[in-house]
Amino acid sequence: MGQLMPIQLKRYAPHGVLPRHDHDHATLCVVVAGSYQDSIRNRAMTHGPGALLFCPPHEPHSQIIGGAGATKLILSPSPAQLASLADAVSLDQAPWISSREIAQLGNRMVAELAVDDGFSAVALEGLCCEVLARFGRAARRPADPPARQIKAACDHMAEHLGEPLSVRDIAAAVSCSPVRLSRAFRRTFGVTMGQHQRRLRTARAAELLASTPVPIAEIAQICGFCDQPHLTRAFRAELGCTPAAFRRRA
Repeated sequence: MGQLMPIQLKRYAPHGVLPRHDHDHATLCVVVAGSYQDSIRNRAMTHGPGALLFCPPHEPHSQIIGGAGATKLILSPSPAQLASLADAVSLDQAPWISSREIAQLGNRMVAELAVDDGFSAVALEGLCCEVLARFGRAARRPADPPARQIKAACDHMAEHLGEPLSVRDIAAAVSCSPVRLSRAFRRTFGVTMGQHQRRLRTARAAELLASTPVPIAEIAQICGFCDQPHLTRAFRAELGCTPAAFRRRA
């Protein structure tokens, strides 16, 4: 993993929307400042400083930037680096990790990019290697079967976005105990399945608000909310603004 990978520093304005898109090459994203909601592989999660996300090539995903904007480092691992990671990590599942150490490494990388002297390349090479090592160790492929059931639960929630699903309904769909699935889901994502469903619905509503003229009340129904006020409350909780204000900014 000694080869220096290309690094891009990107800054995004508050409440921006990156509609569904994909990349020709695999990327690693280090969140340095701000936050954004990432929707990929039927997951919708909010990431802040210290998050490190892997995006497989040609994997469709969308993003909603938080109220403070976002600053990210985009790393492009080489084929050899990807092969080394793939021995231990299920890269096709778009894994992610988050830690204080990743936040510190990201800030040091930003500082080296700003200095840009004769030693920056050497320093950045070492920092990239440490990022890869921490990612590989923290995102090791899980050996227990519940990981597959968690993915199936995510898929089931995404496929039935407009339906009221209880934890028991989701657990039955993936042949798992509700208690066991709930605990494993929270350990994996840091949120409950109910919170995850709300994020999925909010992300879908945001896509429709930004790309269609469909009335807000109708979007609420399409995305599984009880009514427009329910959608508005969810939007305020997740994105810090109303659906109408979001549509005006998009």
